[in-house]
Amino acid sequence: MGGTDGSAAGASTAPYGQAVVYEEKLPRRWMIATAMVLAIWVAYQASILLPQDSTVWFVILGFSTILALIFNAVPISKRIYNRIHIRDGRLTVGRETIPVESLTVDSLREAREQPTDAEFVASLTSRSREELAELRRRSRETRPPRIMGGGWSVPMGMDQIVVQTAQGESLLIATHHREALVDALMRARQR
Repeated sequence: MGGTDGSAAGASTAPYGQAVVYEEKLPRRWMIATAMVLAIWVAYQASILLPQDSTVWFVILGFSTILALIFNAVPISKRIYNRIHIRDGRLTVGRETIPVESLTVDSLREAREQPTDAEFVASLTSRSREELAELRRRSRETRPPRIMGGGWSVPMGMDQIVVQTAQGESLLIATHHREALVDALMRARQR
């Protein structure tokens, strides 16, 4: 499910960062399971209602389509905003693309050391009220990183890394495979 390297023949002749290819595949099990359950339900209703009560069956079909959209809203939004590709020296997250060389090497090294969400929550629970108040005060002073690719926040079930561009902009990238993404970015960024 992680990334793959480019071919060895292209690696020697490819310019800076061009040989690294990475594509993060998003889970599909939930979408397939909900589609199958709803399709079976609609087929069962068709066997009972058709051809006499076709209007009722079309209402059930429409309602099932709405349910499918509701149940799959998060996976669909992940596909739109959080699909990650590294190809030809460019990082694409959702609908946004930037050159990998615009990311600073130091921020990529720091991304490797950033705690996961679970580790961060565990560290917050062990802090005193005064330490939490100080953390809150400092977090209000700093500007939060922009979520790359769009969206309001990091979707459920995804981890995140924060990297910085050479222009000083902090970018938050939501990912399913944190280590593989950071490794691919480091390989693409190496000179």
